[in-house]
Amino acid sequence: MPDPSQATREIMWNIGPAWLMYVLAVASGVALVAGMAMRIREWRKGKPAGERLADWGTRLWILAREVLFQKRVRSSPLPGLFHGLIFYSFIVLVITTGVVAMDYDFHTTLFRGWTYVILSVAAEAAGVFLLIGVGIAAWRRYVSRPKTIETTAGDTIALALLAVIVVTGFLAEGLRIAVAGDEWKALSPVGWALGLAFAGVGYRAGGILHQVFWWTHAVAAFGWIASIPYWKFVHMLALPGNVFFSKLEPRGALQRVDIEKLMEADEAGKGEFHVGIEKTGDFTWKQRLDLAACIGCGRCEEVCPATLAGQPFSPRRLVSESKRLSSGGNGANGGTAIVGNAFDEDFIWFCRTCTACMEVCPAAIDHVDTLLEIRRNEVLMQGRVPGEASRALRAIENQGNPFGVQNDRLKWVESLGLKVIGPGEECDVIYWIGCCTTYDPAKQSIASDLCELLRRCGIEFGVLGADERCCGDPARVLGDERLFQDTAKAQVEAIRQRKFKVLLVSCPHCYNVLKNEYRQFGGDFNVVHHSEFLHEMLWAGELVPSRGEKRRIVYHDPCYLGRYQKVYDAPRQVLRALPGAELVEMKSHHEKSMCCGGGGGHYWMDLKRGERINNLRVRQADAAGADTIVTGCAYCRQMLDDSVKLVELDDRIKVVDIVSIMLRSLPPAADDADRPWMREAEPADGAGAGGEDGPSDAAPRVCG
Repeated sequence: MPDPSQATREIMWNIGPAWLMYVLAVASGVALVAGMAMRIREWRKGKPAGERLADWGTRLWILAREVLFQKRVRSSPLPGLFHGLIFYSFIVLVITTGVVAMDYDFHTTLFRGWTYVILSVAAEAAGVFLLIGVGIAAWRRYVSRPKTIETTAGDTIALALLAVIVVTGFLAEGLRIAVAGDEWKALSPVGWALGLAFAGVGYRAGGILHQVFWWTHAVAAFGWIASIPYWKFVHMLALPGNVFFSKLEPRGALQRVDIEKLMEADEAGKGEFHVGIEKTGDFTWKQRLDLAACIGCGRCEEVCPATLAGQPFSPRRLVSESKRLSSGGNGANGGTAIVGNAFDEDFIWFCRTCTACMEVCPAAIDHVDTLLEIRRNEVLMQGRVPGEASRALRAIENQGNPFGVQNDRLKWVESLGLKVIGPGEECDVIYWIGCCTTYDPAKQSIASDLCELLRRCGIEFGVLGADERCCGDPARVLGDERLFQDTAKAQVEAIRQRKFKVLLVSCPHCYNVLKNEYRQFGGDFNVVHHSEFLHEMLWAGELVPSRGEKRRIVYHDPCYLGRYQKVYDAPRQVLRALPGAELVEMKSHHEKSMCCGGGGGHYWMDLKRGERINNLRVRQADAAGADTIVTGCAYCRQMLDDSVKLVELDDRIKVVDIVSIMLRSLPPAADDADRPWMREAEPADGAGAGGEDGPSDAAPRVCG
């Protein structure tokens, strides 16, 4: 048996003149660099995108995790498989080619011995795996053909080019083995097998065929390198850049300009008042990079609730149509108008801002951030907003919340006997009740039950009383940035007048705004959701559930608590502690949970297109065999409660908040008889939800 330490072969056998290869290499390199420079110039034409260069250590780790380890790509099994086969195979082939080039160009002796053995076997396997990956990708595009993928001529050419590079490389190797012989041919089984097919070819004819395949391989490879910046493969440049410059701030913290300062500048005659994205010229450089990084994989559509419900919205189309419009040039006066050209006026209003698309996007595209910028422009600059949504915005502006008059809030707070913490006063916990919980009789039990748990845990707490108004989230998601900023500034000032340790909330939307958005206005608060509070009290032994009944429970992850805040485990651990409870999961759960349908302002507007998203969600609970849906959001509870009635499952599925199910699992307190809210609260017949059925206009009732 030959000694592996002596393994090697002649490099560039039968190939000449060598200078032609160098010409191809230089030409492809020049084309690559020129294309990269062109792309970078295009991206830099965008407007500023805030701080994207801070914390290089974190950014480099994210880049390694997402690009080298393919974390997001692998989250979808089949695409992750074929992309991984292609990506890692290319890395092996590039390393092998680099070692060979070092030996040939600089007369090193790297490609010898065990290095030769390992790289020869690895390169052979890489070529096979790359072809398998290309085959799976082709099968998916041309046989399976999922609805979320559009196949263009460019996709076909790209797959064909990759296949040509590998196949011609194998054929050239096979002819070399057949004509020149190779004592180490066992290290190249594919080339060896192909060489057997050329066994009868003469030396001259075999040499000519070898050159044809080798130069075809070389031209295809160098041509592919040169073409990277100019077509589909540009994502190889844009995607790593997009990942590196991805948002490090919390997902719910949107970039914004100070509306008040803009208005002052406009009044001063500077004419600087412009908010949001109207035209292609309004994109930031990061948003331009987003568009270039998109590979059209369709994963965003696979999880988008609006798309799944057959509604006229698609995050993939948001990107692809904006990209198409931008590729035509900026045009006059700052570019081409997006709404009316890329898509119609209704398109942007079907988004639920649930960020399911952003969670699965392998290119780290900020779909929702861009969409909200378009909404801001539509509302503030174009004056276009759905009628039902505009009524909610007017209500916030006129009465401080989208539900009812402020006096009703005060009466209900008084009925619970809650301590109101005034300016200058202090307590351990301030409970931010939230408007939906306060004004909707069907949700008031969430607040009363949470207050009872706080009392049982011996926690000193209070509320803001008259100073608590809407946090501004409806204005935020509906695009009225002026109203949101006015609301946020006023509420930050009110909260900062109190001294406290924890700002406890029941609503995930309030949670996001108070924790992530208010920091931009000077409000850095320790915000805790009630599911986190329950988990902490269980761990501390303050809450010991002992009562219960046999239940098959599914937990619905609210989008603004799950994907926005990454709170997944705490509520589930609480539910697992309940006696008699069996926790199961719906088809879509944790980071891939489906929206209830009320996000993105849809609690206040019903656009009546396609299926109702809340119906899709409830059917998932039914398919899991659940008799109880538990959630931690008043909006989600209402949307799901509406749906169990609409799909006629209310006889076997109940919807409850995690606070209420926890309270009723505790042993009775001595003074329960004096607390009317301890009785099981059921929504009144006909108590309307918001969302796709519109907000309730029922008068609030005293709890109990």
